Amino acid sequence: MSRKTAKQMREEEEQLLASLSKSENKPNTEEAEPALFSNIENAKKMKNASYEEIKDYYQKNGIGKQGTFYLSAPLMKLFRTKVTAEDTKIAEVIRDLLIEHYFTEDELRKIFDDETKI
Repeated sequence: MSRKTAKQMREEEEQLLASLSKSENKPNTEEAEPALFSNIENAKKMKNASYEEIKDYYQKNGIGKQGTFYLSAPLMKLFRTKVTAEDTKIAEVIRDLLIEHYFTEDELRKIFDDETKI
């Protein structure tokens, strides 16, 4: 194989740029049409979400502000040991416990509705 001249490289670049600009100018209608109504459908689903769906939503998306809690040294050691053995994170355990056992359905539903309002 011989080396390309500067002129040949410029011609190849121009051809590639021309092919890219042609493909960019064509709208992809196959992907665009379903996306038009997906946000509306998602909003309807969220508005009529069941309590289980709300809990699942916060299990996945409940990551945010950091907080601090205190336990006695033996309890904290036991807690960290158990979390490590289960290969999970302290924040996940706390979030799961709060969602399942501390917050009421009405409280979760209220913040869910406020958060997912359109």
